[in-house]
Amino acid sequence: MGIRVFDSDGVVDAVPCGSLGGGGTFGSDLNDAVESAADFLACMVDDHLMGGVDLPAPDFGHEPQHGGKIIAVAVSCELNDTPAVTAADAARMLGVSSARVSQLINAELLDSWKDGTKRMVSKASIEARLADAPKAGRPKEVPIAV
Repeated sequence: MGIRVFDSDGVVDAVPCGSLGGGGTFGSDLNDAVESAADFLACMVDDHLMGGVDLPAPDFGHEPQHGGKIIAVAVSCELNDTPAVTAADAARMLGVSSARVSQLINAELLDSWKDGTKRMVSKASIEARLADAPKAGRPKEVPIAV
């Protein structure tokens, strides 16, 4: 992936070029920004792999902007590298039923993919769900001022 790096308000911004656009990251200096860009790319690749979506074809010939430069960043990712548990284990970790895990997956609140006949759920999405600590029952309606 080519990234545009440039100074911006005391930090170094790192923004993907071309078809990989749509987001970006930053760092305290050039090395930190490039490291953050590699993490950003790894997350993007993991999301595409989990969703069974092809990555956009790479494109080249981008020009630097904002007085910065273009730097190439590469990562190696495979679904097997993603820390994950089975859907049944995810249910136990979350303290919910397997049916509820299926609902959370369908609502895209948990990241998952099929590995043969098993449904795998990423540990990161389980940890994020636990950190949100949603309350049991229906959410309370917020009063609307008229």
